[in-house]
Amino acid sequence: MPIDFFGLFFLGLGPGIAFFLVVLARKSFLVLLSLFSAFLWLVVLLITSAIFRGFVPLDPEQGPYAGMLVASVVIEEAVRYGVWRLHRKTLEPLESMARSSGHRFSVLDKLYMALAWGYGHAASHAVFFFLSFLPLTADDGTYYNSACPQMSIFLVGALYSLSFGLILTSLMVIAFDGYMERNVLHIAVVPLLHMGASCQTLYNLKENGCLVTMPTLVATGLLLVAYVIGISWRKTVS
Repeated sequence: MPIDFFGLFFLGLGPGIAFFLVVLARKSFLVLLSLFSAFLWLVVLLITSAIFRGFVPLDPEQGPYAGMLVASVVIEEAVRYGVWRLHRKTLEPLESMARSSGHRFSVLDKLYMALAWGYGHAASHAVFFFLSFLPLTADDGTYYNSACPQMSIFLVGALYSLSFGLILTSLMVIAFDGYMERNVLHIAVVPLLHMGASCQTLYNLKENGCLVTMPTLVATGLLLVAYVIGISWRKTVS
């Protein structure tokens, strides 16, 4: 039904769209960087899905899905480091050009760029894992996972999109801050949090698991956003 479509759309994608319009859309460079990041991560997800195409359909158990999730997170974390190297190499000539014109990138500018990279990562996940099947809500019925019939698959997808939008965007900022400041704690905790959040979705296969998993993931995303705000505050006032 249309009301289901728009309700789930605004739940899963509305906060991300609002963030883009309020924060990133004000600067054309950040818009381009976000689009490039989203395209890059979509390619990564497509390649990853092609790698595992020969293993589907998987048994509806935690074991096979856990192996796929762990391998996927490892691939994405390797790409994240590659993104940082690409970002650093690109930033060097841009900073040189800025200095020659009497300007320089501020700490806030660098945080915005990290946000743009992270937003692209989150947007690609939203498109790949939520928006791609959202048109099915236009039908008269809905779909449920027998292990957790309290939430439709579409509602779980919307909450996934919302939570991982917060998580992936925040983790990119934390990772870039760790690489820039050589903060070993930040560098180490990012893949651990990513792995933990991804593997937590396996609990949806347990009876009534979605009632625990989805609120916990949303809460994790909100806590990471608060932590990133703290990083930004410390860097801009110091």
